[in-house]
Amino acid sequence: MSEKEKLLQEPKKLPWEDRLFHKNWKVRNEANIDLAALCDSISDPKDPRIREFGPFFEKTVAESNAPVQEKALDALIAYLRAADADAGRYAKEVCRAIVAKCLTGRPKTVEKAQASFMLWIELEAVDAFLDAMEKAIKNKVAKAVVPAIDVMFQALRFCPLKEF
Repeated sequence: MSEKEKLLQEPKKLPWEDRLFHKNWKVRNEANIDLAALCDSISDPKDPRIREFGPFFEKTVAESNAPVQEKALDALIAYLRAADADAGRYAKEVCRAIVAKCLTGRPKTVEKAQASFMLWIELEAVDAFLDAMEKAIKNKVAKAVVPAIDVMFQALRFCPLKEF
């Protein structure tokens, strides 16, 4: 077993929180990949693991390493697809973190951030979405404003107006 394999195998024994916030970016990246796969495999929205993962996303989507941040967004999307409206309790903090860190990132990161916003809307976390969009539109960086306006148009186009 090579040194790299050892580095990635040892942390797999750690709890999720330690893996997701590990000092080594490769470990964090692998943890997000594993979390996305696990969330994809969950078919029951009442699964207790769903509640366990919710609080982690506020910090994982605010990751400073761009490739790890993309994997964190993948994990968030998988989580939101598996969750029910009960996951909306984490929406406010996670949406704020996405606005702060993801809307000015790589094009794929922005696309995944927008997809996560649409999933929050599906989970009836519209108030958190609107608060986050208000903050995004007031951003001084135009690069963050354009994706925010785009996701609002998507939301209006695909969601019934009664939700707003």
